[in-house]
Amino acid sequence: MKKFFALVSFVALILSASVGSCGYLDGNAVYPKYLDAQKVYVLCGVHAGTAWYVNRKSVDVTLFDPPRFQLAVEVAVVPRAGDGDLTAEYMRNEYFYDWTARKMYAVKSGEKIFIPPYGTTAELPSSYDGELAFFIAYGKKFYGELYADKNSAFNKDLYDNIEHAVLIPN
Repeated sequence: MKKFFALVSFVALILSASVGSCGYLDGNAVYPKYLDAQKVYVLCGVHAGTAWYVNRKSVDVTLFDPPRFQLAVEVAVVPRAGDGDLTAEYMRNEYFYDWTARKMYAVKSGEKIFIPPYGTTAELPSSYDGELAFFIAYGKKFYGELYADKNSAFNKDLYDNIEHAVLIPN
């Protein structure tokens, strides 16, 4: 009986280690932390089988007027990532940040649309790429510093993925 429990514990340990190194686990789907071998596209969010990846080399500062900032970033959207299909669609998203008010806005056709710092995953997928764009550009958490307790997506893993990817030479 002891051998059986030792074997089950060993298998569980191996499985948990392999899932942890692969990426984000959502239900039965495992999403890779990086979309490419060079770790340029970094996982920033998942919902209902879709994964979003930020191109860490694409962050472009379009406004630097502290406490106001505006950034553009390329995002790879992988609609069937939960099924293992990593075919991506690429888009460029733009964000406006008011550091004093700690408000983030998506910029669409020149119009600013407020993105709340917490809510359901269905409501907030774009805040994660906006959060990571700010972190890549300035090394600071925008919403994550204040709202990690209210939004579990602003956890250590979100920022660790970027920090580990940045260690790789460009």
